[in-house]
Amino acid sequence: MAGKAVFSSSLPLSSPPVFIRLTMNIQDVYNRITFKVGTPDDTSSRSANPQVTNTVLLNELLDQIRCYANITKGIQDVYSFPLNQNTSFVAAPTLALRSRGYFYAYIIVNGTIFPMDFRPPRDVYPNFRVNPINGITNWFMPFNMGKSTYFGVYPSNSTNAQTTTLTADITVSDTTIPVTSTAGFIARFGKLTIGSEKIMYEYKDATNFYGCIRGDEMTTAAVALSGATVTLNNIMLFYSRLPVPFAAETDNSISASTLAHVLEPCDEHMEGIIKMTVYNLLCKIDAGRANQYKGDAMILYQQYEKDITKGYGKNRQNVNVRDPYGISEAGTPFGTNLIY
Repeated sequence: MAGKAVFSSSLPLSSPPVFIRLTMNIQDVYNRITFKVGTPDDTSSRSANPQVTNTVLLNELLDQIRCYANITKGIQDVYSFPLNQNTSFVAAPTLALRSRGYFYAYIIVNGTIFPMDFRPPRDVYPNFRVNPINGITNWFMPFNMGKSTYFGVYPSNSTNAQTTTLTADITVSDTTIPVTSTAGFIARFGKLTIGSEKIMYEYKDATNFYGCIRGDEMTTAAVALSGATVTLNNIMLFYSRLPVPFAAETDNSISASTLAHVLEPCDEHMEGIIKMTVYNLLCKIDAGRANQYKGDAMILYQQYEKDITKGYGKNRQNVNVRDPYGISEAGTPFGTNLIY
Protein backbone atom coordinates (compact mmCIF):
# COMPACT_ATOMS: atom_id res chain seq x y z
CA MET A 1 0.00 0.00 0.00
CA ALA A 2 1.61 3.27 -1.11
CA GLY A 3 2.64 5.67 1.62
CA LYS A 4 1.88 3.20 4.42
CA ALA A 5 3.81 0.63 6.43
CA VAL A 6 2.64 -2.70 7.74
CA PHE A 7 3.88 -4.35 10.91
CA SER A 8 7.34 -5.74 10.14
CA SER A 9 10.69 -5.87 11.87
CA SER A 10 12.44 -4.98 8.62
CA LEU A 11 10.90 -1.56 7.95
CA PRO A 12 13.48 0.66 6.19
CA LEU A 13 14.71 3.75 8.01
CA SER A 14 13.15 6.83 6.45
CA SER A 15 15.35 9.39 8.21
CA PRO A 16 19.03 9.99 9.04
CA PRO A 17 20.64 7.96 11.85
CA VAL A 18 19.51 9.06 15.28
CA PHE A 19 23.00 10.03 16.44
CA ILE A 20 22.88 13.19 14.32
CA ARG A 21 19.45 14.26 15.63
CA LEU A 22 18.37 15.47 19.04
CA THR A 23 15.03 13.68 18.81
CA MET A 24 13.67 10.42 17.45
CA ASN A 25 10.72 9.91 15.13
CA ILE A 26 8.14 7.13 15.25
CA GLN A 27 10.01 5.16 12.58
CA ASP A 28 13.08 4.95 14.85
CA VAL A 29 11.08 3.94 17.91
CA TYR A 30 8.90 1.51 15.93
CA ASN A 31 11.97 -0.40 14.75
CA ARG A 32 13.37 -0.69 18.27
CA ILE A 33 10.07 -1.80 19.80
CA THR A 34 9.32 -4.42 17.15
CA PHE A 35 12.83 -5.83 17.48
CA LYS A 36 12.47 -6.25 21.24
CA VAL A 37 8.90 -7.53 21.13
CA GLY A 38 9.50 -9.93 18.25
CA THR A 39 12.66 -11.73 19.43
CA PRO A 40 13.12 -13.89 22.52
CA ASP A 41 16.72 -12.87 23.16
CA ASP A 42 16.98 -9.54 21.29
CA THR A 43 19.66 -11.02 19.01
CA SER A 44 17.88 -13.36 16.61
CA SER A 45 16.12 -12.40 13.39
CA ARG A 46 12.67 -13.77 14.27
CA SER A 47 9.81 -11.77 12.76
CA ALA A 48 7.82 -9.34 14.90
CA ASN A 49 5.21 -10.91 17.14
CA PRO A 50 1.96 -11.04 15.13
CA GLN A 51 -0.12 -10.63 18.31
CA VAL A 52 1.08 -7.04 18.64
CA THR A 53 -0.67 -5.02 15.96
CA ASN A 54 0.32 -1.54 14.80
CA THR A 55 -2.72 -0.06 16.52
CA VAL A 56 -1.86 -1.67 19.83
CA LEU A 57 1.80 -0.71 19.55
CA LEU A 58 1.19 2.97 18.79
CA ASN A 59 -1.53 3.29 21.43
CA GLU A 60 0.79 1.83 24.06
CA LEU A 61 3.67 4.06 22.94
CA LEU A 62 1.45 7.15 23.20
CA ASP A 63 0.25 6.09 26.65
CA GLN A 64 3.82 5.68 27.87
CA ILE A 65 4.88 9.08 26.53
CA ARG A 66 1.91 10.57 28.37
CA CYS A 67 3.05 8.82 31.56
CA TYR A 68 6.56 10.17 30.98
CA ALA A 69 5.16 13.69 30.61
CA ASN A 70 3.16 13.42 33.82
CA ILE A 71 6.00 11.92 35.87
CA THR A 72 8.89 14.07 34.70
CA LYS A 73 7.16 17.23 33.36
CA GLY A 74 9.73 16.74 30.62
CA ILE A 75 7.79 17.89 27.54
CA GLN A 76 8.11 21.64 27.88
CA ASP A 77 6.82 24.24 25.47
CA VAL A 78 5.95 27.92 25.03
CA TYR A 79 2.42 29.17 24.41
CA SER A 80 2.04 32.75 23.24
CA PHE A 81 -1.00 34.84 22.37
CA PRO A 82 -2.22 38.45 22.20
CA LEU A 83 -3.93 39.72 25.36
CA ASN A 84 -6.11 42.75 24.71
CA GLN A 85 -7.80 45.35 26.87
CA ASN A 86 -10.57 44.36 29.31
CA THR A 87 -10.06 40.62 28.86
CA SER A 88 -11.38 38.70 31.88
CA PHE A 89 -10.17 35.18 31.04
CA VAL A 90 -8.37 33.25 28.32
CA ALA A 91 -8.22 29.58 27.32
CA ALA A 92 -5.20 27.58 28.45
CA PRO A 93 -3.22 25.51 25.92
CA THR A 94 -5.14 22.33 25.20
CA LEU A 95 -2.29 19.87 25.88
CA ALA A 96 -1.08 21.50 29.10
CA LEU A 97 -0.62 19.30 32.17
CA ARG A 98 -2.94 20.17 35.05
CA SER A 99 -0.41 19.17 37.68
CA ARG A 100 2.49 21.62 37.96
CA GLY A 101 1.97 22.43 34.31
CA TYR A 102 2.66 26.18 34.33
CA PHE A 103 5.91 27.54 35.64
CA TYR A 104 6.51 31.02 34.23
CA ALA A 105 4.83 33.76 32.20
CA TYR A 106 5.39 37.38 31.26
CA ILE A 107 3.52 40.16 29.54
CA ILE A 108 5.02 42.69 27.11
CA VAL A 109 3.79 46.28 27.35
CA ASN A 110 5.30 49.00 25.16
CA GLY A 111 8.37 46.83 24.50
CA THR A 112 8.99 46.12 28.21
CA ILE A 113 8.72 42.69 29.85
CA PHE A 114 6.74 42.40 33.12
CA PRO A 115 6.92 39.03 34.96
CA MET A 116 3.64 37.38 35.88
CA ASP A 117 2.48 35.03 38.61
CA PHE A 118 0.21 31.98 38.85
CA ARG A 119 -2.04 31.87 41.90
CA PRO A 120 -4.92 29.52 42.85
CA PRO A 121 -8.47 30.88 43.47
CA ARG A 122 -8.01 30.89 47.25
CA ASP A 123 -5.15 33.38 46.83
CA VAL A 124 -6.74 35.47 44.07
CA TYR A 125 -10.28 36.11 45.29
CA PRO A 126 -9.35 37.39 48.78
CA ASN A 127 -7.00 39.92 47.14
CA PHE A 128 -9.34 40.93 44.30
CA ARG A 129 -12.62 41.22 46.20
CA VAL A 130 -13.78 43.83 43.70
CA ASN A 131 -12.88 44.16 40.05
CA PRO A 132 -9.62 46.14 40.04
CA ILE A 133 -9.12 49.03 37.66
CA ASN A 134 -7.10 48.34 34.55
CA GLY A 135 -3.34 48.14 34.71
CA ILE A 136 -0.69 45.68 33.64
CA THR A 137 -1.94 42.13 34.07
CA ASN A 138 0.37 40.31 36.46
CA TRP A 139 -1.73 37.46 37.91
CA PHE A 140 -3.11 34.41 36.14
CA MET A 141 -5.59 32.23 38.03
CA PRO A 142 -5.85 28.75 36.43
CA PHE A 143 -9.25 27.13 36.87
CA ASN A 144 -10.90 24.05 35.36
CA MET A 145 -14.35 23.74 33.84
CA GLY A 146 -14.89 20.09 33.00
CA LYS A 147 -12.35 19.14 30.36
CA SER A 148 -11.33 22.75 29.67
CA THR A 149 -8.85 24.94 31.55
CA TYR A 150 -8.88 28.74 31.61
CA PHE A 151 -6.81 31.55 33.10
CA GLY A 152 -8.53 34.32 35.01
CA VAL A 153 -6.77 37.61 34.25
CA TYR A 154 -6.00 40.00 37.14
CA PRO A 155 -6.09 42.92 36.83
CA SER A 156 -7.53 43.51 33.36
CA ASN A 157 -4.96 44.78 30.90
CA SER A 158 -5.19 48.48 30.10
CA THR A 159 -3.68 48.22 26.62
CA ASN A 160 -4.21 46.11 23.52
CA ALA A 161 -1.50 43.95 22.00
CA GLN A 162 0.77 45.93 19.66
CA THR A 163 -0.05 45.63 15.94
CA THR A 164 1.54 46.64 12.65
CA THR A 165 1.01 45.74 8.97
CA LEU A 166 2.98 43.93 6.28
CA THR A 167 4.57 46.15 3.64
CA ALA A 168 5.10 43.26 1.17
CA ASP A 169 3.76 39.79 0.49
CA ILE A 170 5.49 36.92 2.33
CA THR A 171 5.78 33.28 1.30
CA VAL A 172 5.86 30.24 3.57
CA SER A 173 9.67 30.18 3.49
CA ASP A 174 10.46 33.86 4.12
CA THR A 175 12.48 34.44 7.29
CA THR A 176 12.45 38.26 7.10
CA ILE A 177 9.10 39.97 7.61
CA PRO A 178 8.83 43.61 6.46
CA VAL A 179 6.33 45.83 8.32
CA THR A 180 5.43 49.50 8.58
CA SER A 181 6.96 49.82 12.07
CA THR A 182 8.23 47.57 14.85
CA ALA A 183 7.80 50.21 17.58
CA GLY A 184 6.42 48.67 20.76
CA PHE A 185 7.55 45.15 19.86
CA ILE A 186 10.12 43.44 22.05
CA ALA A 187 13.65 43.76 20.65
CA ARG A 188 14.64 40.05 20.60
CA PHE A 189 13.00 36.62 20.68
CA GLY A 190 9.44 37.83 20.34
CA LYS A 191 6.44 36.10 18.79
CA LEU A 192 3.95 37.30 16.20
CA THR A 193 0.57 36.21 14.90
CA ILE A 194 -0.36 36.66 11.23
CA GLY A 195 -3.74 35.13 10.46
CA SER A 196 -3.66 31.71 12.14
CA GLU A 197 0.14 31.37 11.98
CA LYS A 198 2.44 32.02 14.92
CA ILE A 199 5.99 33.16 14.17
CA MET A 200 9.05 33.58 16.38
CA TYR A 201 11.57 36.24 15.38
CA GLU A 202 15.18 36.55 16.48
CA TYR A 203 15.61 40.35 16.35
CA LYS A 204 14.24 43.45 14.65
CA ASP A 205 15.12 46.84 13.25
CA ALA A 206 12.74 49.76 12.66
CA THR A 207 10.81 48.05 9.83
CA ASN A 208 11.73 44.35 9.74
CA PHE A 209 11.67 41.18 11.84
CA TYR A 210 14.65 38.91 11.16
CA GLY A 211 15.50 35.24 11.71
CA CYS A 212 11.85 34.22 11.75
CA ILE A 213 10.81 30.65 12.58
CA ARG A 214 7.62 30.05 10.64
CA GLY A 215 4.69 27.88 11.73
CA ASP A 216 5.67 28.02 15.39
CA GLU A 217 3.68 26.38 18.23
CA MET A 218 2.16 23.66 16.05
CA THR A 219 0.70 26.17 13.56
CA THR A 220 1.28 26.05 9.80
CA ALA A 221 3.35 28.52 7.79
CA ALA A 222 1.13 30.40 5.36
CA VAL A 223 1.31 33.01 2.62
CA ALA A 224 0.31 36.52 3.75
CA LEU A 225 -0.35 39.55 1.58
CA SER A 226 0.86 43.11 1.94
CA GLY A 227 -1.40 45.02 4.31
CA ALA A 228 -2.11 42.00 6.54
CA THR A 229 -2.18 42.68 10.27
CA VAL A 230 0.82 41.56 12.31
CA THR A 231 0.07 41.23 16.04
CA LEU A 232 2.54 40.93 18.89
CA ASN A 233 1.89 37.93 21.12
CA ASN A 234 2.31 39.96 24.28
CA ILE A 235 1.82 36.96 26.59
CA MET A 236 4.56 34.32 26.76
CA LEU A 237 3.67 31.26 28.84
CA PHE A 238 6.23 28.54 29.62
CA TYR A 239 4.58 25.25 30.52
CA SER A 240 4.71 21.44 30.47
CA ARG A 241 2.36 19.51 28.22
CA LEU A 242 1.25 16.14 26.94
CA PRO A 243 2.56 14.77 23.62
CA VAL A 244 0.87 15.52 20.31
CA PRO A 245 -1.43 12.50 19.67
CA PHE A 246 -0.72 9.97 16.92
CA ALA A 247 -2.34 6.69 15.84
CA ALA A 248 -2.34 3.90 13.25
CA GLU A 249 -4.71 3.96 10.31
CA THR A 250 -8.09 2.20 10.45
CA ASP A 251 -6.64 -0.68 8.36
CA ASN A 252 -3.84 -1.14 10.95
CA SER A 253 -1.18 0.39 8.67
CA ILE A 254 1.01 3.36 9.61
CA SER A 255 1.10 6.34 7.28
CA ALA A 256 4.39 7.82 6.11
CA SER A 257 3.57 11.09 7.87
CA THR A 258 3.01 9.27 11.16
CA LEU A 259 6.30 7.38 10.80
CA ALA A 260 8.05 10.73 10.26
CA HIS A 261 6.37 12.33 13.28
CA VAL A 262 9.10 13.59 15.63
CA LEU A 263 8.52 12.65 19.26
CA GLU A 264 8.85 15.34 21.90
CA PRO A 265 11.04 13.61 24.54
CA CYS A 266 14.76 13.96 23.89
CA ASP A 267 16.37 10.86 22.40
CA GLU A 268 18.27 9.83 25.54
CA HIS A 269 14.94 9.72 27.43
CA MET A 270 13.28 7.60 24.76
CA GLU A 271 15.18 4.51 25.93
CA GLY A 272 13.13 4.27 29.13
CA ILE A 273 9.89 4.96 27.27
CA ILE A 274 10.68 2.22 24.75
CA LYS A 275 11.46 -0.28 27.49
CA MET A 276 8.26 0.47 29.39
CA THR A 277 6.27 0.20 26.17
CA VAL A 278 7.87 -3.17 25.41
CA TYR A 279 7.08 -4.37 28.94
CA ASN A 280 3.39 -3.58 28.57
CA LEU A 281 3.26 -5.23 25.14
CA LEU A 282 5.05 -8.38 26.34
CA CYS A 283 3.70 -8.87 29.85
CA LYS A 284 0.73 -11.03 28.72
CA ILE A 285 2.74 -12.84 26.06
CA ASP A 286 6.00 -13.61 27.85
CA ALA A 287 6.03 -12.29 31.42
CA GLY A 288 9.52 -13.59 32.11
CA ARG A 289 11.07 -11.72 29.23
CA ALA A 290 8.96 -8.62 29.96
CA ASN A 291 10.20 -8.14 33.53
CA GLN A 292 13.73 -7.13 32.56
CA TYR A 293 12.37 -4.18 30.59
CA LYS A 294 10.18 -2.96 33.45
CA GLY A 295 13.03 -2.91 35.94
CA ASP A 296 15.30 -0.99 33.58
CA ALA A 297 12.52 1.45 32.64
CA MET A 298 11.66 2.29 36.26
CA ILE A 299 15.29 3.10 37.04
CA LEU A 300 15.53 5.28 33.94
CA TYR A 301 12.26 7.12 34.73
CA GLN A 302 13.57 7.98 38.19
CA GLN A 303 16.72 9.40 36.64
CA TYR A 304 14.74 11.35 34.03
CA GLU A 305 12.60 12.94 36.74
CA LYS A 306 15.74 14.06 38.59
CA ASP A 307 17.20 15.43 35.37
CA ILE A 308 14.08 17.48 34.64
CA THR A 309 13.27 18.71 38.17
CA LYS A 310 16.85 19.82 38.75
CA GLY A 311 16.49 22.36 35.98
CA TYR A 312 12.80 23.00 36.68
CA GLY A 313 13.49 24.15 40.25
CA LYS A 314 15.73 26.94 39.00
CA ASN A 315 12.95 28.63 37.05
CA ARG A 316 11.55 31.65 38.85
CA GLN A 317 8.07 31.10 40.16
CA ASN A 318 5.65 33.34 42.05
CA VAL A 319 7.24 36.50 40.69
CA ASN A 320 4.33 38.91 41.00
CA VAL A 321 5.92 42.33 40.53
CA ARG A 322 3.64 44.16 42.97
CA ASP A 323 0.98 43.50 45.55
CA PRO A 324 -2.46 43.59 43.91
CA TYR A 325 -3.65 46.58 45.94
CA GLY A 326 -0.42 48.53 46.11
CA ILE A 327 -0.37 52.32 45.67
CA SER A 328 0.87 53.42 42.27
CA GLU A 329 3.55 56.05 41.74
CA ALA A 330 0.76 58.53 41.10
CA GLY A 331 -0.76 57.74 44.51
CA THR A 332 -3.77 55.97 43.07
CA PRO A 333 -4.95 53.01 45.20
CA PHE A 334 -6.56 49.72 44.21
CA GLY A 335 -4.59 49.08 41.04
CA THR A 336 -1.28 47.78 39.79
CA ASN A 337 1.14 49.30 37.32
CA LEU A 338 -1.41 51.73 35.94
CA ILE A 339 -1.20 52.92 32.35
CA TYR A 340 -3.28 55.88 31.18
